[in-house]
Amino acid sequence: MFAKINHMAMVSPIYPMLANFYEAFFGLKRSGKTSRPLNAVTVGDGYVGLNINPLRDGYVGGLDHFGVVVDDIDTVLKRARDKFPQANIVKRPSTRPFANYSGHDPDGNVFDLAQKDEGDKLVGVYAEQAAAGWSQDRYLAKFAIRTMNPQKCADFYQHVFELKPANRNGGSGYHLTDGRVTLSILPWSVSIFENMSIKRPGPDHIGFKVENIDAFKQHVETTSGMNPYVAPMRLGGSKEAEARKAFFAKEAGGKFQMADPSGVWIDVTDE
Repeated sequence: MFAKINHMAMVSPIYPMLANFYEAFFGLKRSGKTSRPLNAVTVGDGYVGLNINPLRDGYVGGLDHFGVVVDDIDTVLKRARDKFPQANIVKRPSTRPFANYSGHDPDGNVFDLAQKDEGDKLVGVYAEQAAAGWSQDRYLAKFAIRTMNPQKCADFYQHVFELKPANRNGGSGYHLTDGRVTLSILPWSVSIFENMSIKRPGPDHIGFKVENIDAFKQHVETTSGMNPYVAPMRLGGSKEAEARKAFFAKEAGGKFQMADPSGVWIDVTDE
């Protein structure tokens, strides 16, 4: 593939605890190469990293952006500028360990960007795990965005990054893949949030592939009982919470839905 999704990022005031959550429930491992305890905690599955950043003044917590590495950045820049003038890609400070460019699609959804041959600092963030031959059956498999013009954004990611349409039964939106990770681009409108508060456009949820959904559910039950500080946030309960739970299950398309301790939605499947 010309491009691959190599990291996802979220923002939280409890970022160290979230790292423990993703280690305990999904087996993600910390990347010693990118340890920056004052700036973020990074965990990964050997292919995709999850950057958990502290919440700072003026920012909003939750799922934040994803990152892509490509064969050739100049090709990406030309494709984006020629066909999608609403999108923009800019150079980032040299201190950024995960990307030397950041950009946004035609609806303003943000992504990081690096080139595969630009050196270990930028594209080898999780390479020590891959180099050791480490991989696992539970892995990050989806990043979902909810946006006003999903078809236009899907066209952007297909044309600029050569992501391919992914087969999916049911649900709404457009689903593209780099061969392993799916980018789901879902529609956003006030009208779709019936019986619940309005969820803003932008990053919506992440998804994991697990080895067996029944075994994973049992793991969640057992692990939640061992330490309440890293237990998932409950879905459902009140009338509005039940509406959100049903909405998420219908739109996500996986077999099991949960939320991390900071409320980020997680869709889980074994298919």
